[in-house]
Amino acid sequence: MARVRFAILLVLVVGSGCIVGLADDLGFSGSVGVEVTYTPVPPTSYDVGVDLALSFDISGFSFTSDTGFDLFGFQSERVSLAIDLGAVGISEEIRFEPSFTRNELAIDLSIVGVNFGIDWILANIGSVQTPDYSMGAVIELSSGIVSGFSITSLTGFGAVDLVNTLGGVRAPFSHELLYLFAHLADLCTPPVDLDVTIVSGFYFEEELARLEVDYQGLIASNTIWFDYMGLTETLFEIGYRFEEPTLSFLTSLTLDGSFTITGFDFIVDLSVDVVRFTSHTMFAPPTVPSPVPIVFSGQGFAVSFEVYGVTVTTETDFDGSFLFSQQLVAIEAVIDPVTFKSLTAFDASGFSSECVYADVTFSGVVLYTKAEFDFTGIVRIVFGFSLSF
Repeated sequence: MARVRFAILLVLVVGSGCIVGLADDLGFSGSVGVEVTYTPVPPTSYDVGVDLALSFDISGFSFTSDTGFDLFGFQSERVSLAIDLGAVGISEEIRFEPSFTRNELAIDLSIVGVNFGIDWILANIGSVQTPDYSMGAVIELSSGIVSGFSITSLTGFGAVDLVNTLGGVRAPFSHELLYLFAHLADLCTPPVDLDVTIVSGFYFEEELARLEVDYQGLIASNTIWFDYMGLTETLFEIGYRFEEPTLSFLTSLTLDGSFTITGFDFIVDLSVDVVRFTSHTMFAPPTVPSPVPIVFSGQGFAVSFEVYGVTVTTETDFDGSFLFSQQLVAIEAVIDPVTFKSLTAFDASGFSSECVYADVTFSGVVLYTKAEFDFTGIVRIVFGFSLSF
């Protein structure tokens, strides 16, 4: 009997080795994750949510599943499939929240620097009690053949908010230079779904066209929006980027369909060694009648520097009256295998909120926890793990 058990164990070990070897040959990889969220519900209740995540990639095919539960039962399910055929990519995503809400099929084709894509979207634009299903489509055409020059066109039928297809970035170079502000905004905030909005009827709804230039220090872009009535908005960016040290100036101007100024921003971004400084000055139309089209609406300063492997990032904001409105202080450190992050927020009345995150990584496993609280107490506690293989 002992010999039989030894033979079975030997077969299992050899078989496992063969499976691992086959997985390596096929380029197989994947991950499994579980996340538990505790949220107090005043005055004396609470809610507990559990998210289960599963994904794997094998030979150009990927599968992702995210399932959410809370104390009331099933809440959401998201399944994504994608196939990479080289020049052609096909993907599909289906969502239930908890009933069916969205199904998006995307086909992307890339040939000689020219990209063509079409997204077909079926969405429930009604309610759970009264579903209302509508179809939309987004057609994308983009190219970056000439060095430093690119053009993008998005056309929506039955779909609006097409800028969400571009990650919600309305002004590409402003987004790049304002990295520190975006980093602090996303440090403790879960990512949100940036979806185009499906409306009733399969008709032309919106057109977005963008031109970008990044050549020999010159950075400029022009984004325009149209609907079935004509021009609705125009956004211009122009600036210059110097090297050694890296210094960038950028001006952004937004006009509505009648060519009235609706926004004016001025950005300065400077990087010297481990220090980065960004200034963001904003102007907007006055809220009361005024002889000038725009007035000062806010000012933000962000600074990031590294000391002994610890990165400190701060943001200070002032409102349109030149009064202090917000202060953010982030501390980030990586001491293998531990990662630590904290974000503290202050407003005009004092302490506003705090977020603390920590994780430890070993043998493909990540254990993490995050706590958020404000002056009233705990807002959310999250802990979980993910295993990559």
